[in-house]
Amino acid sequence: MPTTRIGPEKFREEAERRLIDSFDLMILLGLRSKQAIWKRVEEGKLPRPVYVRPNITALWDRDEIAVPD
Repeated sequence: MPTTRIGPEKFREEAERRLIDSFDLMILLGLRSKQAIWKRVEEGKLPRPVYVRPNITALWDRDEIAVPD
């Protein structure tokens, strides 16, 4: 797969729009705990995060998540 280069401004714009952390995902989906998020990941109801730092944070791609209206 060829590498696509984008400038820093476009990267910043896309990262701010698409990356969502565990807390924001919890609020978006109406869940009460981060454990509820991980349970859904294990069950295959949510995609795996695109970036994980153990015991610190996890980031998901908002475009991969079906957010209810």
